[in-house]
Amino acid sequence: MNFSPQQFVGSPKEAASINREPVFVALTLNAALVIVGYGLAVISGNATVEAMRLIKNGVLLLSILNLFNQNNVVAQVAFSQQTKVFIIGGLFMIFSFFSSDFNTAISSTLTCVVPLVYVAVSVMYLLTKYAKHDVLNALLNATNWIYFIPIISFFLTGGSITNTNIYYVDTENASAFYSNHYGWAGTLFLLTGIDLLKNYTLPTWRKIFLYVFCPIAAYLTLISGNRTSWLSLGVVSIIFILQYKQLSVINKLLLSLFPIFLVIYLAQDPTSSVNARLEKSKKQYNEGETRFNNSLIAARYFNDRPYLWLTGVGLFNPEILKDKSLITNYHNSYNEVLFGTGVLVFLFFLYLFLWQPLRKYLKYYARSYLFLPPILIIPFFESNLTGGQFLFYPWFIFTILLGSQSIYDIFLVRATLQEREAESQIIKQKEK
Repeated sequence: MNFSPQQFVGSPKEAASINREPVFVALTLNAALVIVGYGLAVISGNATVEAMRLIKNGVLLLSILNLFNQNNVVAQVAFSQQTKVFIIGGLFMIFSFFSSDFNTAISSTLTCVVPLVYVAVSVMYLLTKYAKHDVLNALLNATNWIYFIPIISFFLTGGSITNTNIYYVDTENASAFYSNHYGWAGTLFLLTGIDLLKNYTLPTWRKIFLYVFCPIAAYLTLISGNRTSWLSLGVVSIIFILQYKQLSVINKLLLSLFPIFLVIYLAQDPTSSVNARLEKSKKQYNEGETRFNNSLIAARYFNDRPYLWLTGVGLFNPEILKDKSLITNYHNSYNEVLFGTGVLVFLFFLYLFLWQPLRKYLKYYARSYLFLPPILIIPFFESNLTGGQFLFYPWFIFTILLGSQSIYDIFLVRATLQEREAESQIIKQKEK
């Protein structure tokens, strides 16, 4: 299919209007409903789960219909550019047939494939109308607001910055989210906040807002006791020191003192999250960590049946863990794909959603942005493969965004080159 720049409605002057773009609004709403659903589920003791599932599915369906109702040419390009995501979605569906419980596997797989394809086409649609830099910043801005919901909920439900350990926080103390949620949300809010401050034009009130709540988010992440978030921030700190160019070396050192101070402060309290998680880590080191043990159980099962390394046992199939583990799922999105679909599909999945975005991030974005590491790391320790999971939308939105090519930018460059060539030809004619 051949397209010309004139067929696309985006322009540099219109890039600022992305926040009012219907496709962008719908994508943001779907992501926000997931977080709202988590909060309501915790507060209500899961009484709202079914109602929110209906609402989320309804909004997702309307969002998909909205995509088809947009500019036909742009939509065609968006669909044509996401063939690989369609393929991975089709493979997920096909490999569901290898599950011992096909009905459960296919229904669960649909909750992954449908929103995944929706995210892919929505992101590509935006990249067809707007410059990639504008889409990235707009999505970072939306993500920052969405993951502020757990942070403000912590204080609205009685939380305090005097707390030093909220690892076991739950509905008994009227919290709206669990401790892991606070850790993940705090991490994403902190990093997207820093990225917005350095890369996005913000009004004064929003800058003050971020300067106030980013340190609070960092503290909340620490007292959450969520080691995955701590690991993510540790990886971010390496990128921050070695590649990040938005701050001088002196400012980097000064800023690094803040988390060090927080850790030292919390370490003074024997009951703090830092000490509590250190003790649990020692215990797990001696007794074995459940996620790692589950991986070993699955690997041994596959080694006894080598053909399974090619076919898998079907996505969302916990059969091989039953009666062998304390938890009957992998708590690892990557392992879910590996043991669910086999090695070949797993490698294809890694290429699309780990290698390709990570390579482009380190090559083009790590000098200016910090948001990506937790989005790739947290799914390694939690299940985020279905559309209702806490980090599903940011995981796939940003990996697909980084791994995709902006049609708008390509045409903009081509148009610029054509203009320069035309100007050059005019100058040559005048010189003659």
